Amino acid sequence: MKDKCVFTVCARNYLAQALTLRESFIRNNHSIDFFIFIADTFEGVQEDPFIIKLDDSWLPGWKAMAFKYNVIEFSTSIKPFCIHYLFKTYNNVVYLDPDIYVIKDLTYIFDKLKLKDIFITPHYLTIEENYTGAVTEEEILFVGIYNLGFLGIRNSEIGNKVVSWWMNRLRDKCYADKFDGLHVDQKWFDFIPAYFPNNVEISHHVGINTAIWNLHERTLLEDSGQYFVINNRTGEKMDLLFFHFSGFNPRNPAVINRRHPRYNIDTFPSFKNIFDEYADAVFAHNYLQYTEMPYGFNWFSNFERIIPFQRRIFRVLEAEMNIEDPFESTGAFYRLLRSNKFLTHDRVKKIGSSDPNVLTSNSSGIRLGKMFLKFLKFALPLRHYNNILVFFSEYYRAEKSVFLIKKEN
Repeated sequence: MKDKCVFTVCARNYLAQALTLRESFIRNNHSIDFFIFIADTFEGVQEDPFIIKLDDSWLPGWKAMAFKYNVIEFSTSIKPFCIHYLFKTYNNVVYLDPDIYVIKDLTYIFDKLKLKDIFITPHYLTIEENYTGAVTEEEILFVGIYNLGFLGIRNSEIGNKVVSWWMNRLRDKCYADKFDGLHVDQKWFDFIPAYFPNNVEISHHVGINTAIWNLHERTLLEDSGQYFVINNRTGEKMDLLFFHFSGFNPRNPAVINRRHPRYNIDTFPSFKNIFDEYADAVFAHNYLQYTEMPYGFNWFSNFERIIPFQRRIFRVLEAEMNIEDPFESTGAFYRLLRSNKFLTHDRVKKIGSSDPNVLTSNSSGIRLGKMFLKFLKFALPLRHYNNILVFFSEYYRAEKSVFLIKKEN
């Protein structure tokens, strides 16, 4: 058995970030193996013994998972399966999100794994009566207390027990779904410190997993080309081990996170150099080429578009239909959709890569919906309007539309 390795998971459109991560990691950790698992088709990906493609040998039934999940859900769902695969060779495994940039060696983390089976980081560390963070407390309650963009796990009895449990959950329950209280792979780990209180390292090292959700409690310093992080509450100074560029657009390196534009180099001027350095590195790894690559699981085998509605219908019918390949346009699931007029008839050869199909407050769909509700409120008595809202609250999910499916004999 080898001692340690690190891995990430990404779709093809995120390969520039993954390759940047790999380069930054190897530069600071010369003797540790680093793997990239591709949660996508493999076309356009260079063959490399450390770039792993999907295969039934280590991820049985992966096509069903790729169909029922969107790109984010699928990429996160395979994480424990990757760890299980790596546990065949390595004693200690660390996962890093592809948009992480490693600054120093990770000896501190691997040393902790000699003492603990699991190493995790909370989104932030400091209790505040009047909260000042960028990501709301309500959102953290939904997505999970711990950020699973980083995870360290030891190939031990406890580590294997956690991985087996996690694989079981994520095969069917890795949705980003507020109705079910699920947030992909991450929310599940809220259980782990309760299950194994003596085996989990909940890190308060402010130089680990520094990101948009904890910048309010940390200050970055650069001294002679070295990066350090100050704990704003205690004043403690620690090495920056890695920065998590979640939501970062390398085309606009002045903004830390595209969803929070007010957090930028004007408010955090000490971050400018590392942002520019990371953006340059991502572009050097063919960002413009990779970011345009379509997600290979967004269409059936005949290139007809798959929409989230169909994925959620498959979620309901998967067990009873026992479908081997839901992407196959000559298969049973496609025929069922066709006979029930649940196809888009939109054949395309290239589509966008990571569209979870979420409506925003400014989208035309929302505006039309509001106009429709105004009409109903005007045309109907209030009690009938209320009943319609109650119906929508129960049947707004695609899964509820399965009653419209007339199954084949």
